[in-house]
Amino acid sequence: MDLELLKRTRMYKGYQQYEVAEGIGLTRQTYNYKENGKSSFNIDEIIGIVLFLELNFTEVNEIFFNNSISN
Repeated sequence: MDLELLKRTRMYKGYQQYEVAEGIGLTRQTYNYKENGKSSFNIDEIIGIVLFLELNFTEVNEIFFNNSISN
């Protein structure tokens, strides 16, 4: 998982951490810990992020799978 790319993508799409956190049912502090690598996102949180940020296949592959999925 490329957490730096997740952060850059979130910011590019115009969202603050607290907005994504609220959108996926986390506190801002918990989301911050996870985005900064202090704990891991679970699958439900990842799905929530994908849906909330409206990530496309390429973004999902780059952020969550380090480009390991081929088309």
